[in-house]
Amino acid sequence: MSDLAYWIEGVSSSLDEHGVDATAEQIAAIAEDMMGGASVQGEYSHQPRGHVESEADRLKRELERERRKVTCRPCGGTGTISAPLGTSHWSHSQCDRCNGTGRHDP
Repeated sequence: MSDLAYWIEGVSSSLDEHGVDATAEQIAAIAEDMMGGASVQGEYSHQPRGHVESEADRLKRELERERRKVTCRPCGGTGTISAPLGTSHWSHSQCDRCNGTGRHDP
C-alpha cells in the first residue's frame, strides 16, 4: 500500500464514521493535505521522527558512563576533602576531582 493509499483509507474511514459524504477526488485531496502535514510534523512539534529512540540511546550511553565510573581516591568516595586547621578545627570542602559526587570517569 502506498503512502497516499494509506491516507486515503484513513480519511475515508473517518468520514464514513462521522457520516460525512465526500467524492473520491475530495477524499484524495484531503489525504494529500494530511500526508503533507504529517511529513513536516517534526518541524513544528520539535520532535523529530525517532526522538524516542534517540532518547533511549542517550540514556543507555549515560548508564554505561555511570557504570564505568570509579571511586574517587582523593576523597575516598565521600565527595568531601577534610584538612586540619590547627589542633581542633577542620576545613571541609568539595572534592575537586569528582566535584563532590564521590565517583568520576577513569
